[in-house]
Amino acid sequence: MSRPQYPLALVSTAILVAAASASTVPALAAPGIAFGVPVVVDPIHTNGEPDIAIDPQGRVFVSGPTGTGTQRSTWFGSVDQGHTFRVISPGPPPTPIAGLTDPPGGGDTDINFDRSGKQYFADLYALTCLRTATTADGGASVNQSIYPAGCSGVPGADRQWLAVYDPASGVTRQSAYTGPTPLAYLEYNNVSTGAQWVKSNAVVDPQPGGPGLNYVNAQTAGVSAVTGYSPFGADGYPQIDQTTGKVFQAAGSQSTDGSFSLLLNIGTPNAAGDLTFLDNPTAANPSGDPSKLIHIADRLAYSPDTLFSVLSIDSARNLFAAWTVGGSGSGVTPSARQTYVSSASAASGWSTWSPAVRVSDGSTSTGDAVNVFPWIKAGGPGRADAVWYGQDQNADPSGQTGQSWNVFMAQVVYPTTSTGAVTGQPPSVRLVKASPHPSHYNDVCLLGTNCITTQGNRNLADFFAVTINASGAAQIVYDDTSNGLAQPGFTPANTQLVDHAGAGVITIAQQSAGPGLFGTNVSGASNSPSSALSDPSGDALYPVIGGTNVPGMDILSSQLSLSSKTLTVTAKIADLTNPAATVARVPGAAYLQYVTRWQMGNTIYYAAMENTALNQPVFFAGKAQSVDLCSVSACFPHVVTYPEPGLGGSAETGSISCPPTPSATNPCTLTITVKVADVGGPTGSNLLEEVGGYAFGSAHQQGALTNAQAEADDVPLEIDGVCCYNFVGK
Repeated sequence: MSRPQYPLALVSTAILVAAASASTVPALAAPGIAFGVPVVVDPIHTNGEPDIAIDPQGRVFVSGPTGTGTQRSTWFGSVDQGHTFRVISPGPPPTPIAGLTDPPGGGDTDINFDRSGKQYFADLYALTCLRTATTADGGASVNQSIYPAGCSGVPGADRQWLAVYDPASGVTRQSAYTGPTPLAYLEYNNVSTGAQWVKSNAVVDPQPGGPGLNYVNAQTAGVSAVTGYSPFGADGYPQIDQTTGKVFQAAGSQSTDGSFSLLLNIGTPNAAGDLTFLDNPTAANPSGDPSKLIHIADRLAYSPDTLFSVLSIDSARNLFAAWTVGGSGSGVTPSARQTYVSSASAASGWSTWSPAVRVSDGSTSTGDAVNVFPWIKAGGPGRADAVWYGQDQNADPSGQTGQSWNVFMAQVVYPTTSTGAVTGQPPSVRLVKASPHPSHYNDVCLLGTNCITTQGNRNLADFFAVTINASGAAQIVYDDTSNGLAQPGFTPANTQLVDHAGAGVITIAQQSAGPGLFGTNVSGASNSPSSALSDPSGDALYPVIGGTNVPGMDILSSQLSLSSKTLTVTAKIADLTNPAATVARVPGAAYLQYVTRWQMGNTIYYAAMENTALNQPVFFAGKAQSVDLCSVSACFPHVVTYPEPGLGGSAETGSISCPPTPSATNPCTLTITVKVADVGGPTGSNLLEEVGGYAFGSAHQQGALTNAQAEADDVPLEIDGVCCYNFVGK
């Protein structure tokens, strides 16, 4: 959404380090770190700025907005440790007719957890207010509050973040807070004065689903009545210390000499959980006292809020900051847009920050010349992973110069004391490109909602994220728009005046080798090509989270083979003998669709079989298409489709073979024989990336999907999937 900034006039003394003198790292120095085949979170829905989080039970969740035009955000939970995902929605279980039924919303999203694994979700509603939701069972049942949800009586809301205080029983608390835990904080930009902090606990929110649904003011008594005061830090991603209950938020500010500083604000809770911030008003400064803020970095030539300044706290309570400097207008050097990291220990009160280290390499040869959208996740003492999008040209990110973008990650390891506190000495840094191919082409518009005025592509929105699993392996969720999809004829002459090509396929890069953030090497499946991938039985659930298995959609494996003229696609499915019974198990489904999809070059291809209760299977293949919808930042592909013959796909031959008594241990075999000319003409020299097989229930044929149906999320519902592997024909 729009990103208003509220700079403070500062006279700063150079406490730390100027960007120009920050230390740097060698290009692509990343021995051992590797990533597996990227996971496609959803082969149907797309969105910008995806978020990722893993709960204490190891369950993986992803969310992101589809835009205020749809009034809907996506929210996914994985049923198989992050390999495939299913939609989460409040109210009745998702169906092919009404999947993600969660308006109003469609803006920025955030996810957080308490120690029990209860999940807290927040969605932005049209710069007006927030939708909040909770689930205690991984998404099988959801409670929500649409309004006020914490932002009653304020001018509006933008970029909201969650922080949950729920210390473990073994933690020695040093907090004045005496109320019940978990205590959930929600911070957002009120689009008038800046940051607004609200809270929710069992006292504030005792109804089913609470705390976490409704919020009340969390700024110390009397502060909210001071005209014009908001705690400094709006838009920066916050953190919370589980020992003291203190909250942290960092953002950039311009000094009176024209330079910029990155500043830290700390909020300290009282017995009720209300927060007193460093810059709280005083008699001399009734609108807030910026002189009390902590300086992370000073004398920066450009703003450090491109987008956003992000904090993360490690297991030894060291705080990390990541930021990308940037600017606009004449005289701005694009190559100055680089990513930096700094750290501070709890022993210093988080007030003494290490010299900023540039972790990007600024190189056109590696494709990391210019950076946007940093994020960071800390792990064990002194260890953190920072990520960003990097482009291969020294050009303005908002300029349309045909640039290519990739996902980069820098793993930083700071020296620590025997107690785990960072020493302030420079870290070692490993830099690696995490995306296997360019994830985006051309401009990444940084003008917020004003991108529509410049025909700027904002399909990536404003950020992406990284987290780690229980082993310390990085899990990076990003948008892959390299497919260049756009709905034919959606805008006049297809000139992209208001419709921008590139379906934002939500993708996860999972670290599979090299050091993790707990100091030991991690392991996982490599990205080496293979011909098949298996899937556990019994996970074709309806309802899609917490339901029971549907054997007719239970995919057990996916396999490809290639000859000179045909690509053979094979899937094992528990039982294909009774499509009528399968249709009856998924309310609203009239069609059963079994789709294998992959990307070759910059094109998504597929092979599929579609059936109905009448058991008349149709086999087809072709190029994926999209259905585009609109929002405040123009239009973009929201739904990826796999059209039938006559609707954009090509007819192929195929067969279904079943044993007398099919089961998960003796399944049916679905075979589709595809003419290679219908799927881009792959040969033994072509890499088919991110191959996955999916079983959908749909109310209609995919090629007939209308914009009105997509607007209502009347789209195919994934029941099962197997994802993902790379394939090269022999």
